[in-house]
Amino acid sequence: MKACFINPAPRSYIVERGHEKTGAYPPLGILYIMAYLKKEGYDCKLIDQHATKIPTARVLDQVKKYDPQVVGFNSLTDINMGLRASFIAKKIKNWNPNVKIVFGNCHATFNHDRILKKYSFVDICVRGEGELTFYELIRALEKNKDLKDVLGITYRDNGNIHINPDRPLIKDLDSLPFPDRRACADIKYSQNYGGFNADYGRFTTIQSSRGCTYNCTFCCQSKISQRKWRTRSISHVIKELEQLKSEGYTNLYWVDDNFTNNPRRAIKLFREMQKRRFNFIWVCDQRVDLVSNPLIHEMRKAGCRTMALGIESANQRILDYLNKGITPKIAMEACRKVKRMGIDFIMGSFVIGFPTETLDEIKKTLFFAQKLDIDIPQFHIFGAIPGTSIWDKLVQNGKIDPNKYWENGVKTLVPPLEIVEKEMRRAYFNFIKRPKYIFDQFLRTIGSLHRIKIIFSNRKVLASYKDSRRFFEFATETWTHGVSPSSTQNLEK
Repeated sequence: MKACFINPAPRSYIVERGHEKTGAYPPLGILYIMAYLKKEGYDCKLIDQHATKIPTARVLDQVKKYDPQVVGFNSLTDINMGLRASFIAKKIKNWNPNVKIVFGNCHATFNHDRILKKYSFVDICVRGEGELTFYELIRALEKNKDLKDVLGITYRDNGNIHINPDRPLIKDLDSLPFPDRRACADIKYSQNYGGFNADYGRFTTIQSSRGCTYNCTFCCQSKISQRKWRTRSISHVIKELEQLKSEGYTNLYWVDDNFTNNPRRAIKLFREMQKRRFNFIWVCDQRVDLVSNPLIHEMRKAGCRTMALGIESANQRILDYLNKGITPKIAMEACRKVKRMGIDFIMGSFVIGFPTETLDEIKKTLFFAQKLDIDIPQFHIFGAIPGTSIWDKLVQNGKIDPNKYWENGVKTLVPPLEIVEKEMRRAYFNFIKRPKYIFDQFLRTIGSLHRIKIIFSNRKVLASYKDSRRFFEFATETWTHGVSPSSTQNLEK
């Protein structure tokens, strides 16, 4: 039995006209599933529309040529990947009604019943972690067995929808084979934002742990991972790093839900990386309340050159609403430490537009970025999606209609969207035009080989007004999630 996996482009991307200039990360979840299936003797193929930017017609041509019995889709809610998956899946089902269509990832986990009710051409949803579930599913399909014993799936049988019990989380992550990166060896992946490259070598992603012990109300990981943090052994991670080195990878992004959840373990990993002299250049996300001088020092020595700090808001009321467990003061001090310890590029991640958040509070967060020792802010306009506590609360209180917004999420802005977007663009411009900031960036760049290499790799973009303008527009206009609610809805009260 052959299985084809499709990583669809987000619906908002202009792949049909070939104008999209944004990069993409390897679909690590799919690559883990493919590696597990291949280990068990199954034939698999990856079609990554997100990375290759190929139009849907070419996706269909590749599916037809491969002629699989099962087609699995990666699906996310907040970037409308689930909608694109539905669009492609319908065309595949029309071509061959016997193909089993399977949806996975967060969108399928939290919307499994809605997907099957709305789309008759979707046969199965895999909920939660997919490696063991997809293996048992494809084995049952191959042998024409009843699916009632496959944990973690929702499926259609004779017109009826069946929801099987959840599958327990995988306890031993070392039991999983390394992701099947050979399946995408010919695809160019990069950290590219609106045409601007943030890396300059062969890039991939890697994961050393799964889950998060925190319970932020705007994140669905607490439900996916049941607030449990599971780790791979350091020796297992090192073996994968050795493989990546042998395959020519130079730039990495650690996609752990909470990479340094245990700072002692993290430091041990970083010191092992130093002993092996890997020389990887890598990026990670970081909670500000876990920042310490010893930790950042070891991260820098192990190859960390870019760090994204989760600052979120300048308003303590909002931080408490998000259950972040931090304060603006903690965030400010974390930025100082990270800069002082020599991390070459520091991003600050902010989220605005939460329910009840006023325009003054939004402006306070936008202005707060200028007070921090960061190189660039990322302002996200929040959208509530299924799987998050904020979504659950709004639905429970009758503030949003889940049947209307489950496929793409919904913005919860109190002020008008156009005003917030205008303030966000102004905040970006005010951030980068400061003379002190410009001078500091000049000094940081001439003292950083990493920064110089990034500039060199983007020399054509920087020399082109059109390309530079595209990057600025991308940075100031696309970090939004969810559709705008109807004018009759009131999320403020």
